[in-house]
Amino acid sequence: MAMTMRFTCSRLVSSVLAFVALTTHVEPAIALSVHQQISSRSSDSSPPSLDHPPIADGIVDRYLLHPLGLVEGLLLRDGSQMHVTSRAAHELVKIIQPGDHVQVYGRRPFQSPIIQPDVIVNVTDGRSLTVPSRLELPIPPAEGRKPPTQMRARGTILVLLYDRLKNAVNGVLLSDGTQVHLPPDIGEHFHLSLQPDLEIEVEGHGTETEYGRSLEATAIGRTGGPLTHLDASIQHLR
Repeated sequence: MAMTMRFTCSRLVSSVLAFVALTTHVEPAIALSVHQQISSRSSDSSPPSLDHPPIADGIVDRYLLHPLGLVEGLLLRDGSQMHVTSRAAHELVKIIQPGDHVQVYGRRPFQSPIIQPDVIVNVTDGRSLTVPSRLELPIPPAEGRKPPTQMRARGTILVLLYDRLKNAVNGVLLSDGTQVHLPPDIGEHFHLSLQPDLEIEVEGHGTETEYGRSLEATAIGRTGGPLTHLDASIQHLR
């Protein structure tokens, strides 16, 4: 009996020691594997959207413009709109021009014309732009920039332009080529009055450059009618 107990205890001790030895080797191996995975992910700077099909595929109609004349993104012929920080405008206009065929990787809210681009590929010549964040680049110099002037525009609304942050209408593209932006203090529901094929006249301040014509509206009205000064009290087009 005593011999049997000693044998059993010996086997138990051996099992415990084997278990301890096994765990001291397995745990570091698991930790190393996890560390390698994290390192691999952090070293891979490619956006995840590149692992999926493009969310837009079409022809560039024109550049989206700030009233100061800064290039801020692209408008495709199907109405898709994507904003790129004006700090990257130099790279954007160098790689992509109106008429080019592009594929866009990124995100897009359901049934929205607004695209949040990560990478824009110029299918025409194979070049691509990885879209930087606003803070990745310095503020572009103001030297040589045209000052805004009093402007007037008249035409049919072709496309509704959207605020990329609010995903709400904040302007229109007219048939005369002018991009009209609404002032930030406009009435909350005014944009509901703006619909494609509506003919309007606009006054405001803006610029005209080699990339297009853009203004921020100060007054607006239906073609042939009086213009209404825009402020927070204006809730609909008169």
